[in-house]
Amino acid sequence: MNEKKTTPKKNQESVSWEESLFLALYRTIQTLRIHQDNNRLVRICLTRFKQIVSKMEMDDDITLLIYDGRFYIQGEKVQYRRHLVSLIQALMDFFEKRGLKGLRFFPEVKEVPLVKLLAFFRLLIQSTEHKSPALWLLEQIGGNRFPWVSIIQEKGLRRRESDPGLQKRARTAYFSSLNSVKQVSQKMSVQGYAGVRKAKRMVQNMVDVAVEDEGILLGLGTIKDYDDYTYTHSVNVAVLSLCLGNRIGLSRTSLERLGICGLFHDLGKVEIPREIVTKPEELNTGEWKVIRSHPLASVRQILKLTASHDLKSEILLAPFEHHMKLDFTGYPQVHFKKEISLFGRILHIADVYDAITSPRVYRRSALSPDKALSYMLKRAGTDFDPLLLKVFGTMMGTYPMGTLLELDTGEKGLVLDYPLDSGGTLPRIILLEQDGNGEFRRGDVVDLGEKDPETGAYRRNVVTSLNAASSGIQPASFIF
Repeated sequence: MNEKKTTPKKNQESVSWEESLFLALYRTIQTLRIHQDNNRLVRICLTRFKQIVSKMEMDDDITLLIYDGRFYIQGEKVQYRRHLVSLIQALMDFFEKRGLKGLRFFPEVKEVPLVKLLAFFRLLIQSTEHKSPALWLLEQIGGNRFPWVSIIQEKGLRRRESDPGLQKRARTAYFSSLNSVKQVSQKMSVQGYAGVRKAKRMVQNMVDVAVEDEGILLGLGTIKDYDDYTYTHSVNVAVLSLCLGNRIGLSRTSLERLGICGLFHDLGKVEIPREIVTKPEELNTGEWKVIRSHPLASVRQILKLTASHDLKSEILLAPFEHHMKLDFTGYPQVHFKKEISLFGRILHIADVYDAITSPRVYRRSALSPDKALSYMLKRAGTDFDPLLLKVFGTMMGTYPMGTLLELDTGEKGLVLDYPLDSGGTLPRIILLEQDGNGEFRRGDVVDLGEKDPETGAYRRNVVTSLNAASSGIQPASFIF
C-alpha cells in the first residue's frame, strides 16, 4: 500500500494578504536592483505586486510601516516566520538608508500602469544617490506625477514605552546643552572667545537619542522658560532641527553640524544690550533694528569660537540665514538671491515654531502648537520651504506633543503620543487633575480614539487647544 505523502508544515501554513504584499514588495525592489527595465522578471514582479494590491476590496489606503523594529501592513505585524526573517531585515535596511518609515499607497494605485509603478520604484532605489534621500523623494513624487503614493514619515506613531536609561541620557544631554550655550555666551561676552568641545559632545548625544527615539527629544523640546528664553530657545531649535533633519534622512555627521547650528544660531545676541533682549514691553522701531542685526552678529561670534576652521565654516551660513524667508523678505537683507541653504531653511522653521509657541517676557501668552502649525502652513512657499514644512507638520502631528487640550467632558489633558492605528489625528493624552493647591497632577492616560461601544460615539472630543506654558504648565514634567 502506498503511503500518503504529507506536505511539509510550512506549505500548509496559509499565507496572509499582508505577507503576500510584503513578499511582492521585497521581490519587486530586489529584482529592479539587479535587472534593467526591459527584463521579463521586472514585468512579472510589477504585475504580481499590482495583482496583490488589487485584491484589497475596501476603498482605503494601503499602509506599509516600520515601527519599533517590526514591519506593519494595515496595522498588522508581518510575522517573523523563518523564511521571512532575512527578508524583513533586508527591507528594513533598505528603508532606513533612505530615511523612510514606510509607504502609503492610495486606492488609485490599482489603476496605475506598470510603467508608472516602475518609475516610482526606480526613484525609490535611486534616492540614496542624493544627500538627503527622503527630501529628494518628496520633491520627485510631489505634484501630480505620483498622486497614488506618499512617503510615510511616522505620522501617528505611538512613541514606544521609552527605556528609562534613554530618557535619563536625553535629559542629561538637553540640560547639559542648555548649560553649554549659557557658558559659551557668557565667555564670549566677557572674554571674547570660548571652546565648543562640551557643546559638540552634547549635540552628539542628542543625535543618538533622536535616531533611537525622537519622541523623547521632542518631549523635552516642550520646555519653555520666559525668564531664560534665549538659552532654552536655542536648545529647542537644536532639538527641532535635529528631529526634522533625521526625518529627511540626513547623515549622522550632518545632524551633528545642524544641531550645533541650532545651539549657536542666536549667539550674536551677546552683542545686543541686555535691556533690549529682556525688555518687558514691545520693542520700538530702533530696538527692532538692533535685534535684526543679530544673525550677522552670530557669524562674527562663531568666527571667534575656539574650534577648527572646518567646523566653523560648516556652521556659519545657517545662523546667518535663519531669519531669511524663502522669498527673501526676511532679514538680513541681501543683494543676491541665491537659494537659502538646507540648514538655513530647517533652522527657520524650527526657530519660528519655537518662538511663536513660547511665552515671552513681554508676551505671557503664545499660540498653541497646533495653531502655530496652521499659521506656518498658510505661509508655505513664501516664508517656509513647503516640502520641509510638510515633513515638519507630519513629524509634530495634528496636535503636537505637549499641546494642552480642553475636552467636552470638562477635562484637560496634555498630548502624549498617537496610537499606531490613529492616522495621526486622535492622540493619547495625559489627563490633568487639580491637586487642591491650584496646581495640576498627572492623571490617567486616555485615548481620544476610544468610542462608546453602545453609541459608537467618541467618549471625549476636543473643544479647544491651548498653550500649556501660557497656563503655567511644563508638559515635559508630566510626559516623563
